Amino acid sequence: MKTIVFATDFSKGSRKAAETAAQIAIKTKAKLVLFHAFRYIIPYDSEISMLTVSSKELENASIKKLKRLKDKLLAIYPDEKKIEIQTREGLVVDALEQILAETEADLLVMGSVGDSPIGTKYFVSVSSTMINHSKVPMLLVPPKTKFSMYRNAILGLDFNFDIDTQILDKIIDFLRDLDVSVDLFTCADDSEYTEKAALKIREKLVHIPHTFTIYKDKEFSKSVLAIAKNSHADLIITLPKKHNFFERLFVESNTQRLVLNDKLPILMVI
Repeated sequence: MKTIVFATDFSKGSRKAAETAAQIAIKTKAKLVLFHAFRYIIPYDSEISMLTVSSKELENASIKKLKRLKDKLLAIYPDEKKIEIQTREGLVVDALEQILAETEADLLVMGSVGDSPIGTKYFVSVSSTMINHSKVPMLLVPPKTKFSMYRNAILGLDFNFDIDTQILDKIIDFLRDLDVSVDLFTCADDSEYTEKAALKIREKLVHIPHTFTIYKDKEFSKSVLAIAKNSHADLIITLPKKHNFFERLFVESNTQRLVLNDKLPILMVI
């Protein structure tokens, strides 16, 4: 892992995510890029326009806040020397796509919720949209997470779909870089077929400490959270499926339901 991008809206809910990004950067010796996207909206009312700030003022304010965040992280983690700041005007998803491509990022870290119900819906919306656009794994960190470097992860697998080998390689790289063991599980009735499919996955994980369990509970997201709690996991890894426009409007995905938990970070590998 060479570059980690932390995207922030400067909310209180994102503070834990900032510290998580910094600790992962130290562990992997990666560069950490602190990023904020702002959007300047031209008012239609000429009288209101006299009271609004300019695009340049918004940019300067963003840079000032990013510098303040950088100073705080350096005070907490003096060993982290490679921190850069970046800001961009535009829609958050578009700006994130640009910065991830420009920095050739290996990981995107964000807080999973905002400081209000609207803020929470906003973050879930951004993460859901990024699933259909980004090629970079995303780590969503809840504000109540207790982070002391990940040790045990939960990886839920759905063998009704082919698992991309490149995505699996990304997961293996992450687990190896952070020295994390993983509990593999799937919800299925046909244990014989599932065991054969799982064997191919386990062969690739030969150098990663792992276990594998089959559950018959069909409620995937509920099962994930229950298993994570019972096994004292500190990270959930998902392989979210991409949905078309209409599916995103009417279908609440397992990933969306998992993101709304307030304690366990979610790593979405895309």
